[in-house]
Parts: sequence; C-alpha cells; structure tokens
Amino acid sequence: MFDTLSYSRRLTMTKIIESSYMTLFSPLITIFFVILLGVFCYKKQLVNKIQIDGFELLLFKIIVPSYLFTATYKNDLSALLNTGYIAAYLLTFGVLTIIVTALFIKSLSTISICIKILAASYVNSAIYALPVITILLKDPTAAIIGNIVQVIIIQPIFIIFLNILKHKEKSLIKKILSITTTPLIIMPIIGTSLNYLQITLPTPIVDAISQIGSGASGIALFAFGLTLGATKITAQCLKFDLLSVVFAKNLIHPFIAICIAYCLNLESYWFNSLIISASAPTAFVVYLISKQFSTEEELVKKAVALSSVVATISLVFITMVIV
Repeated sequence: MFDTLSYSRRLTMTKIIESSYMTLFSPLITIFFVILLGVFCYKKQLVNKIQIDGFELLLFKIIVPSYLFTATYKNDLSALLNTGYIAAYLLTFGVLTIIVTALFIKSLSTISICIKILAASYVNSAIYALPVITILLKDPTAAIIGNIVQVIIIQPIFIIFLNILKHKEKSLIKKILSITTTPLIIMPIIGTSLNYLQITLPTPIVDAISQIGSGASGIALFAFGLTLGATKITAQCLKFDLLSVVFAKNLIHPFIAICIAYCLNLESYWFNSLIISASAPTAFVVYLISKQFSTEEELVKKAVALSSVVATISLVFITMVIV
C-alpha cells in the first residue's frame, strides 16, 4: 500500500514538473520560430538590406517607443515601487559597468566602452525576463520594474551621454533638443509622468498608441531574425572583445546579481527575479542604439545572437533550481 501511494506521488510530481517545463518552453519555441522566420526571409532575399534598415528605423522610432509609453502609462506605479529590488537592480548594473570599463578602458574610446557596457548589462526584459519570470514565479511585477528601471533610468542616462560624446560640435541647445526628441526616452517619460499625475488622455489616443506598440516584441524578434540572417559568426569573429562581452553578460552578470541579492537579503521572489533578469541575453534595443550612434554595430549584433544562445542553455539550469 505504501509503495503504491509513494509511486502515485512520484508520478504526480513527475507530471507537474513535465507540465511546468512544457509551459516554459512553449513560448520559447514561439520566440525561436519568429526569429527563424526573419532569418528565412533574409536568406530567401524576400527583404533586402535597405528594407531592413527602414524596418529597424520604424521599430526604433515608433513601435518600441509606443510600447514603452503604453507600459508606463497603464501600469499601477504604486505597486511597482520596491526600493530594495530597484536598488539591487541598479547596484548589479553599476558593478558590472565598473568591471567592463576596467576591462576596456585602455584600448577603446569612451563611446565604444558605453556601447559595450550596454551590451554586457542591458537585459532583454520584454522578450526574455518578463515571460520567464511570469511563468516560473507566477508574478510579472519584478520584470515590469526591471523594464521601467532600464527605460526610465539606465537608457536615458546612456543615450544622453552618447549624444554628448557623439555630437561634440553641437551647441548646448541642439544637444538638449537631440536628447529630448529621442522617442525611446521621451515616450516612457511622458507615460510615467501622466500616470503619476493621474492625467487621463482620450481613449482613442491611448488605444491608437497601444495598437502601434502592441506588436513590439514580435516585430523586434522578427527584425532580430533579419539581422541575424545577415550575420555570419565564424571562428575569426570570436575575438577578445566579443567573447569578453558575452562572458560578462551571461556569467559575470548573474554572479554579481546573486552576491548583491544575498547581501541585501532579498526575499525569495525578488532574489530569483534578479537572477533571472541578470541571466537574460543582451536586449535587441542595444543593437538599435549602437546603430543610431554608428558604434560597435557588428559586435553588438553578434553579442545579441551569442548571448541569446547561452541564455537559452542556462535557462535549463535556472529552471531546475527555481521550479
């Protein structure tokens, strides 16, 4: 009787674990399918290089900013204020920034170092961290906080700094205008401000912006597939700079997150969320930023591809620990 009950419990637990893994990997399969569709379209020459450039410009200037506006405008800000997690998130980013700077400071320009810091630290929140945290931990709050921290704090600081470095010949007024008119910065700031001040926009306007940004994740994945199809990673590509960035992103970043989460004594949910976020691959938006400033484009493109592969593999180990 005891053996029968024990076997029944084991069988039930096995089915639960199998169900969890299927629930987790089903959206990942969808993600890979969209990426491969982009690769297929490029390989079959359904889209040319000029069209890809225009597609990425549309994504960078309109679609992603619309998505960020909607996310910041509609979310309950009071529920997203967890100072401990925000501090841990920023500290993790800061420590990794120091490490990457120390690694490249003697050999690269300041603007190249900034792009490498983003490539090693700026995580793919919308496409990786959000679904993984939601599925594994049953609560997307930490992923939403991480995304807001990146788009409201980290990204504007770096884009402002990159604008100053890249356009030294411009006057102060032109620099300010260049910064404030950058859609990736101004749209989430407007969304957050309206949310905080409880200013309600007309429903048709909000719905129109939401519709434009609603496909941001899928379109970004498809665009990534297009650029990935045009990217050739060979043994000659695996040089110190690329390997260092991928190593920093996929190994050093999670390790720092574990140390900081432990030192700050984060609760289990926030502890695991920080590790998942730090283990995420480099965000595709970093490639768009590098392209906007014409700096380290090829390296970032390859870093996004390689870090995505490594993150997918490491996800298996994360799942085994957290599930």
